[in-house]
Amino acid sequence: MTEQELEALEAKFSDYVDGTLPPAERAELERLLEQSEEARAAFEEFKATVDALSGLHRVGAPPGFEPALEQTIRERSGGRFFGRRAFGDRVPFELLAVIALAVLLGVYLLIRSSATGSPKLDGARDAPPVPAGSREVVPKP
Repeated sequence: MTEQELEALEAKFSDYVDGTLPPAERAELERLLEQSEEARAAFEEFKATVDALSGLHRVGAPPGFEPALEQTIRERSGGRFFGRRAFGDRVPFELLAVIALAVLLGVYLLIRSSATGSPKLDGARDAPPVPAGSREVVPKP
């Protein structure tokens, strides 16, 4: 068994022990463990390591650890993580997109409802009628 094959096999051990390995891969792994002494030895080593680690006691963080950690992160990141946030950081872009679409819809409806196709007021409706027979825009002197 090559080193790459052994590493790929070892990557499946955790899922096998947790019971999350797909059935086909589980059956293949069990067959390989039965047939290969090298695979069986690697699996036993894995189980021994997991057993040794599970016997360790959990130790709580010392008092003041979290504030000191936050301060270190703040200093190293220039305040990007725990610094004050500007208003623009809190505005959801989805809300801005909805507002922009509403404004565009309003402009579209305004133009669509206009007789001239322009949002300007139609001044031609209030203009006095042109006398019949006048063809010149500017009268001749």
